[in-house]
Amino acid sequence: MDEPGTDDEAPVVPAWRSSPPTVGAVLVTHNGARWLPQVLASFAALEHDPTLWRVVDVSSTDDGADLVRSSFGADRITYAPAGTGFGEAVHRAVSAMPRTDWIWLLHDDAAVRPDTLAALLDEATTADDIAVVGPKIREWPSLRRLVEVGLTVTSTGARETGLETGEPDAGQHDWPRDVLAVNTAGMLVRRDVWDELGGLDAELPLYFDDVDLGWRVARAGYRTRIAPRAVLFHAEASRRGTRRRVAGDVEPWEQRRAALHVQLANVSGRRFWWQYLRLLAGTLLRTLGLLVARDPEAAGDELQALVSVYGHPGRLRDARRSRIGTARRDDREVRHLFAPFWLPYRHGYDAARDAVVALVRPESVETTGRRSTADEGVGDAPLDDGPSLWRRRPWLVTVSVLVLLSLLAARGLFVGPAGSSLTGGALGATPGSAGEWWRIWFERSHDVGLGSTDPVPTTVLLLALASTPVWFAPGLVVGPLMLLAVPLAGLTAHRLGRRLTDHRRLRIVWAVGYALTVVATGAVSEGRLGTVVALVVLPVVVTTTLQLADHGEAPRRTALRWGIWVAVGTAFAPVVLLLAVLGLGVLLLVDRRLARPALIGVAVAVALVGPWLLTRVLHPMLWWWESGELLPGAGPGWRTALGLVVGRAGSPEQAPLWLGAGLVVLAVLALLPRATRSVAGLCWVLGLLALAVAVVGVVVDGAVPGSPVPSSRNVPVTRWSSPARPPRGSRSRSSAARGP
Repeated sequence: MDEPGTDDEAPVVPAWRSSPPTVGAVLVTHNGARWLPQVLASFAALEHDPTLWRVVDVSSTDDGADLVRSSFGADRITYAPAGTGFGEAVHRAVSAMPRTDWIWLLHDDAAVRPDTLAALLDEATTADDIAVVGPKIREWPSLRRLVEVGLTVTSTGARETGLETGEPDAGQHDWPRDVLAVNTAGMLVRRDVWDELGGLDAELPLYFDDVDLGWRVARAGYRTRIAPRAVLFHAEASRRGTRRRVAGDVEPWEQRRAALHVQLANVSGRRFWWQYLRLLAGTLLRTLGLLVARDPEAAGDELQALVSVYGHPGRLRDARRSRIGTARRDDREVRHLFAPFWLPYRHGYDAARDAVVALVRPESVETTGRRSTADEGVGDAPLDDGPSLWRRRPWLVTVSVLVLLSLLAARGLFVGPAGSSLTGGALGATPGSAGEWWRIWFERSHDVGLGSTDPVPTTVLLLALASTPVWFAPGLVVGPLMLLAVPLAGLTAHRLGRRLTDHRRLRIVWAVGYALTVVATGAVSEGRLGTVVALVVLPVVVTTTLQLADHGEAPRRTALRWGIWVAVGTAFAPVVLLLAVLGLGVLLLVDRRLARPALIGVAVAVALVGPWLLTRVLHPMLWWWESGELLPGAGPGWRTALGLVVGRAGSPEQAPLWLGAGLVVLAVLALLPRATRSVAGLCWVLGLLALAVAVVGVVVDGAVPGSPVPSSRNVPVTRWSSPARPPRGSRSRSSAARGP
């Protein structure tokens, strides 16, 4: 019994407990037999039970339907066909049960505590304008890590919880507050508001339906609250991919589609067109970034989501019209519920920082596929972790030195006031804006020589895409590529070296040696953009080729990635396609099982390069031509041919011939050890084939269609000029892209 005078310290009993509101619980199940025993047991232990239950089973192929039937009885179960979304399943349940004051939404992979529903009602009944209440969600099975304590969305369409990954629950978020949305797992929503807003959007079968409902609730003048005393444990089976999939299940690309749909359907009229164009450009940039990051599957998901939303304007118009009818507030009145505008940029900075760390400290990142083709257990002892920066971060120091060397090699390309622009040699001046490149790409005829209707080089499309984010400064694309050519080549070579050997110092030596070839060949000092891009891309092509040879779990995806990288290199230097196909041919002689992925890769590369490749077939000499201006001849043919043997093409800006002689000596000595003779012999075959291709490029001569100037005996180049091309001898800052 309480002591006298302590009545004021007794816990306050909420008023609703004397006259409890009615609650209809809706449980949606779909192949959830793995979690249902614990989930159903948690429902049975509730201190305050819902008024009634309704279960919707969406075509379960496991024992889930039997479990809920034995627990609730057959009369409380509604069966839905495969492909039914969560929102549609809830609508079926709500329409099949008597009207209640509140609806409680539950998942088959989410368990509750005995006081969860009571704690939700405690918060829901504190004010008349509260329409939705959600619990604090912890991870299952860890039971301690936080998953969500309310959520919001960024202007780019990303869900934002405000939590760190794996953040433990120490009570740091335990205060009730208004939020934009709460998860549908454990969501308690007023029935009258549900009917007023139409419930969950059927256009969102799985993803972002909670954000969409919360956004509409806020615009309608109601509040969504988080009740941290109510705790729910969620396995997130759909997001983690632990739920058994069947035909009709939502595909992964639907998540991005839902994000775009929610943003464009709910944003107010004055901001719609800005958001429409912003999300369009952002999705295209994300697609390009995913392709560069060698994730073509995710890039395909982005494009598929974009087409699904932007390709159906009528569907989007209907969604906006339905929301306008219930909106009583504009975006300014609910802006405090959204993530700050700078948050996506901070996330982008974090992602870029992680990418840089992965490049300069690659030992901290695992490489896709087999790490090394060398024997396991062979390697150096760890480098001494002494005070020297070289010993602690040898690759970071190496990259820094390569950056300085690259800037030094490109010093002759700076022109204009204080070296404000980058041009010279084979590198023409960049146009005034990215629109010039886009204009050339879509033109049907071009002022090349006396006029031409030949296909536009694929280089123009790549430069246009890359320069679109910096529309009025396209030099920020070409300039850094030339200035940082040496470290970029070193980074891609080092990534290839990680697949070839576990010896740390040997990888660094190999990467530095390869990176210096960009300088030694004179490609940077002469502004030969095609050679620079080819030298940066070739190690990536070789790495992907080795992944094909490993027969990984996704050979088609690897072949697709191989085709994309070969297409990028071919757009700048067509000879890349010849070298890549020759390399695949040598591998096919060793392993015929590579025939199908090899065919897929070549088909992808040819398809991406497009009809422009047909001109190379009709004029074979053009295979050796690259992007840029024509350069003067290289000198005596015998010297150029000799230079090819040691990696020199006869450029006046290249390193002396004797500098590459050591490579030939080392290549010959590599044939002596019996243990490595077979591998060295294969390398010799590839090297001789590449040498044959290069020799043909040197001895070839002839006129180029669209240009009156014959090719030189240097690595030949051709030029694609703007219709507003200035007279010979002058330069224009607004000249168009140069391409093969």
